[in-house]
This record gives sequence, structure tokens and C-alpha cells, in this order.
Amino acid sequence: MFESKKKMYLKLIISSNCAACERAKKQLQRIQTDNPKIKVEIIHINLFKDRSIFITPALLLNNELFSYGDIDENKLLSRLN
Repeated sequence: MFESKKKMYLKLIISSNCAACERAKKQLQRIQTDNPKIKVEIIHINLFKDRSIFITPALLLNNELFSYGDIDENKLLSRLN
């Protein structure tokens, strides 16, 4: 089990009919369940105001782009720690 030392904000930008988006959403929900200091917000790309995001899923860590596509969970967890 992973536990972050500080509060982290993850924002996942998704689109409809996106298998990678569903995988990323499940990953983040599992990570959040294991660690209450992580806040996850999931937003559909059509409702996301920053038009610089064109690819989904897009993961933002504290409002900075972390990754596109499938999430490398080990890389994410090391960054959160």
C-alpha cells in the first residue's frame, strides 16, 4: 500500500468511448482508496476549459501535465511520494 506524505491533486481528463480512460479512472480510484491525501477529479474533455489538452486520457498532477494515455503507476507513485 502506498501512502503520500503530502496532499496531492490529480485531475484526469477523459473522453467518451475511451478504453484507456476507463483503465486510468479505475487505477486512480484504487490509488485514492489506498490514500485519502490524494484528491482525484475526473473531467470530460468537453467540460475542461484548458484547450491545450487534445489527447485523452490526460493526467494532471497539481495542475501540471503528468502524462497522456495509460498511466505508469510506478512512475506516478514515485512522484507522489
